[in-house]
Amino acid sequence: MSLRSHLGAFLILSAALSGAGAGILMVSPSQRIEVSTLEIDGHPVPSAGLALASSRPRVMAGLSHPIPSGLWSVAVDGRRLPIPSGDRSLGRLAIAVPDAFQPGSRHMLEIAAGPARRRAPFTVIRPLEAVISTRLHDLQAAATVNLLTTVQFSRPVKDRVLAEDLIEVPGEASGFRWVDPRTVQVTSSGIPLGAHVSASVDDGILDVVGSWTTVTRTAEITVPAQITQLTPGRLANLYYVNTPDAHAALFAHLDQIDMLSPNWYVANADGSLTASAYQDVIDAAHAHRVQIVPLVQNAGVDPNVAHAILADPARRLGFATRLVQEAKTYGYAGFQLDFEQVRWTDRDLLTTLVQDCAAALHPAGLSLSVAVIPRLDGDATSTGDRLDYYQTWSGAYDFPALARAADFLAFMTYDEHNGLTGPGSVSGLPWMRQALDYSLQGVPPGKATLGIPTYYHDWDRAGNLSSSSIDDAMTLAAESGATPVFDPVEDEMHLSYTLYGVHHELWYESGDTVLRKLPLVYEYGLHGISVWRLGFEDPSFWNLIPARR
Repeated sequence: MSLRSHLGAFLILSAALSGAGAGILMVSPSQRIEVSTLEIDGHPVPSAGLALASSRPRVMAGLSHPIPSGLWSVAVDGRRLPIPSGDRSLGRLAIAVPDAFQPGSRHMLEIAAGPARRRAPFTVIRPLEAVISTRLHDLQAAATVNLLTTVQFSRPVKDRVLAEDLIEVPGEASGFRWVDPRTVQVTSSGIPLGAHVSASVDDGILDVVGSWTTVTRTAEITVPAQITQLTPGRLANLYYVNTPDAHAALFAHLDQIDMLSPNWYVANADGSLTASAYQDVIDAAHAHRVQIVPLVQNAGVDPNVAHAILADPARRLGFATRLVQEAKTYGYAGFQLDFEQVRWTDRDLLTTLVQDCAAALHPAGLSLSVAVIPRLDGDATSTGDRLDYYQTWSGAYDFPALARAADFLAFMTYDEHNGLTGPGSVSGLPWMRQALDYSLQGVPPGKATLGIPTYYHDWDRAGNLSSSSIDDAMTLAAESGATPVFDPVEDEMHLSYTLYGVHHELWYESGDTVLRKLPLVYEYGLHGISVWRLGFEDPSFWNLIPARR
């Protein structure tokens, strides 16, 4: 194929700079002609290395002095390109080559203008690529939902206004936010529940090296028809302890539970297990087809006990083997590891334990989940109590590595305020979002559950913390004559009261506040919820979980 047919027609974009009607300009022998500027696709050609070009490169060369057009010569890969002839002087020449080259190919541009010479190797870059995604965003317990659409370009965008004009989102857009020169986000609202919608990024968006998008990309999403109930298909994982209130709640709601995690097992320093299982609970759960996946904690939530198991391969193996034996003996569906107060320096060892347990449980057809404490951005570099909490509690979990080994991670998105922090929300909605945003990095959302608390935290004026059920909180309110108040920032209930001369600040989750936080499951695409604990909940909590069977 000839170069002319391969490159297509050449368009001369600029002619003589010496003025219309001027004749041939005779250059004085004393004037030295130089190629003063050379650009490909509007970018200066580097003095060394490869220039980048689009598949339809535009070449511009400028001389220190105009010369007759017949003295110009432009060639690519040794093949000369046609230069306009005639009695004209050119000091600047611009040529566009449409659809000339394949992405990834390399070429040599050669410019000759009288005695001046310039060579410029270049490679053809691929067209600008765009990846578009959309997800539910900032969901509220309302009839319509919000979406967050993100477009990630392969190279920085040249014209942001043009790019925004070529991005379409469903609903009512509330503005574009450029995260960086390659990434733009746009929020939109007013999308009805149950709708199937799409967002798109069109072709024709320019990048900074002269290329552009050549195809339209779309992202589709189906909005759930229900976001204030945990519909079947999303896991309802309920924690259980051996108390009368938990026993009564369990037997009243067995058909609303997918997975029961009784707090029955502790792991001793030698890797052995101590159990407190109840057969009537096992029989009832099996009769109602509820999976039993007991918790197993390091004894006393002691960091030394955890380290003794984690640091010894033989103890890890023995521990994993015993879990399989217990599951087969009692008909459990698996186990959930709940090793807490593990030092952050034991992070890799904890991951190894989870991998060892997965290697034992999975071949036996048993599940493995891990209860983990979420983190916020900056915890590892903080100071004071926050750093201490990271080093002694939350820093031990390598979330992505644990998610790869386990079936899912149960994020304990509660105890935002605790005995170290002083009074405040148990699980404020802004904090829960921050915790998920950071902790889910590298974790498939479908391998994570949202932790829901059903208890209260109560601080007296000395800073002492106590916790109990919602029923007990209502008793305290009645005895003190105080009225619970909804906090619209935290989406949580707050009770400020004085009893027996002592002032208290109490925070708790009611059925209504859990309803306002349940949409997080759908917003982040989570596997379901893990609830601590049965027997503490507001009775209206059960309105949020339809029957599973």
